[in-house]
Amino acid sequence: MTILRSYIYYKMKLCTSVLTLVICFVVISNITSAQNTYFIDGYHGGIYGHYPKNFTDFILKNLDKKPDWNINLEIEPETWDSVKARYPEAYTRFKSYYEKQYPKNSRIEFVNPAYGQSYFFNVSGESIIRHFEYGIKKMKEHFPNATFDTYSSEEPCFTSALPFILKSFGFKYASLKNPNTCWGGYTRAFGGEILNWVGPEGTKIPTVPRYGSEKLVNFSTWQTQAWTNSDDFFQML
Repeated sequence: MTILRSYIYYKMKLCTSVLTLVICFVVISNITSAQNTYFIDGYHGGIYGHYPKNFTDFILKNLDKKPDWNINLEIEPETWDSVKARYPEAYTRFKSYYEKQYPKNSRIEFVNPAYGQSYFFNVSGESIIRHFEYGIKKMKEHFPNATFDTYSSEEPCFTSALPFILKSFGFKYASLKNPNTCWGGYTRAFGGEILNWVGPEGTKIPTVPRYGSEKLVNFSTWQTQAWTNSDDFFQML
């Protein structure tokens, strides 16, 4: 099965299904007969900013409507407390939908269980660890069988400490692709499909890098050429 991660759908077992909230729907665009381009798009946030009313129903309806879609979710864990209280029917149906796919988790994957959307490059290692510890604990309250294989974030929550921290929490993969919130900093363009993200102490985690061809949009300091998934951008790949 191919795998998918934040703003990129790439090939390997990085994501068996598919940036806090992100629900991403897989869209496949055939650019040439020799190459298929895969990408995903969506929302991020949570109850404190970007979780629209009845959005859980929206997720469920689209999973039923598009049986070939896989999705990933980056939702602030506390959001599920609110969904459970305000939309109990949708919450119960979504929880049942998620649990039915266990243990393969073939259509839905949680990609960032951090408790809040902290900018990890300006806080301490202990703070980062607590974000994951508290967030995973909260997620497990709602989804006891939840697994966390790939780290992907819509906001620029990147730091050199992450490879070691992610591996210690059981993550197997990561993505540094994020074309739409560069105002907080963005990783250097590197190119290639998969590389090892190496922490200062030597921990390695397979990662999708920022594309070498991906530059900032003219007159923008926070969006790259990839942010609209335009045909012009895919022609550059």
